[in-house]
Amino acid sequence: MRELLSAEFYKLYKSLGFRVCLIVFFVQDIIYLISVGLVGDILGIELTGDFQFQYLLGSFSGSSVSGMLFGFIAASLITSDYKSRDIQCAIAQGHSRAHIMFSKIIVYIVAIWILSLEDILVYTIGGCICGGFGKAFTLNVAGYMLRSIACEGFVLTMLYMTCVFLAFALTSKAASVSVNLLLFFLVDLGVQIMPVLFQSDVLEKILGYMPFSSVREMSQVDIDWSHAGISLAVAAAYGAVMIVATWLTFRKRDLR
Repeated sequence: MRELLSAEFYKLYKSLGFRVCLIVFFVQDIIYLISVGLVGDILGIELTGDFQFQYLLGSFSGSSVSGMLFGFIAASLITSDYKSRDIQCAIAQGHSRAHIMFSKIIVYIVAIWILSLEDILVYTIGGCICGGFGKAFTLNVAGYMLRSIACEGFVLTMLYMTCVFLAFALTSKAASVSVNLLLFFLVDLGVQIMPVLFQSDVLEKILGYMPFSSVREMSQVDIDWSHAGISLAVAAAYGAVMIVATWLTFRKRDLR
């Protein structure tokens, strides 16, 4: 397992796709900060680090853009090994399929956390440069920020196990990215319009526990843990289902 992880982290380090995503995230963050700063000057709104942090975590969701970017990372790390036959070579060297799968999942999780933390740091530091942090940075504030990052990061990690499943199932980078984009777009759209179409309190309550919706809840200062706890459990269950589905797909695949 250690050899597999070392090899996967080296691939991540050398991955052109991952480097491109790092650059894309950084550039879009800078463009956003500049545009928001200009609009803020016009409207008389001061851009601060605290405001940017809360805005970013409050706006994170399973959007089609996120699905495309994180789906691209999953496809780059996983599907390319089918084409290069690295997976077949690893099996021939005596590594189990379970170890191969989990080594890729672990490295994928590290990759999306690096990208997400880059977003958070650029937004927050950029806001601090423009207008300071916005309020006293106390232990309570630090605790809130760490809790928000941990809880929201966990929900998003479980949500994006979908990308891992699709990469293992489709084995094609183009197909995996395309299906991710379409799937996340349709689900994101469905979560927004279903309550409007059906106007059901029960449906709204159920959707509120789903990862696509509950991810925004995790950034609230005064969080309702009775609700958030269920949301975290639902996210964990969803991630587990995706991992099991990935394993069942990968275990049965003919790799000769």
